[in-house]
Amino acid sequence: MIANQEQLSDMQLEDLLLSGARGLHAQTPTIRAEQVVRIVSTPARRLSTLDSLLSCARELSRRRRIRTMQQEATDMTSPDTASRFLIEHYDDRSYESFLVLFVDAQHRLIAAEEMFRGTLTQTSVYPREVVKRALELNAAALLFSHNHPSGVAEPSRADEFLTTTLKSALALVDVRVLDHIVVAGDRTTSFAERGLL
Repeated sequence: MIANQEQLSDMQLEDLLLSGARGLHAQTPTIRAEQVVRIVSTPARRLSTLDSLLSCARELSRRRRIRTMQQEATDMTSPDTASRFLIEHYDDRSYESFLVLFVDAQHRLIAAEEMFRGTLTQTSVYPREVVKRALELNAAALLFSHNHPSGVAEPSRADEFLTTTLKSALALVDVRVLDHIVVAGDRTTSFAERGLL
């Protein structure tokens, strides 16, 4: 498996795919299929290479889907629009991460940034960094999100406390918090819909 493939650029991922695909290049589809079967049926080292190539392809595909959604998402105040975007973002994440969606006064997406990355069960979030980035991007409002790799989309008391802390810090610089959405697989829980904001 390629370590930290999420930190590689699109070009680096494409280069890895192309160099790996050269080994599968053949004149006819029949020969190419035979090469794939031969690679899959050989020792684990080659199977690991094929897994790595497939993993690169999945990561590139995920990035392109997110870019498309960013371009199409005009109003991120809709929990449904935000949830679809976030489910796509967190697809296949095995660690917890904290994502911030920065929006303008019309609630159009300016940027979506994974600001903090944690472990399987927790992430450290620093309000100062969130406020600083919101000011740099001149955002009028923010939506927060984090995932629960455990598969349970229920917010914890710590999640509620963090949201309150962030909301208070951002209010000092006149930036509103629109929502905090917890994502677990294809399930989401919106703080706004639950009246927790």
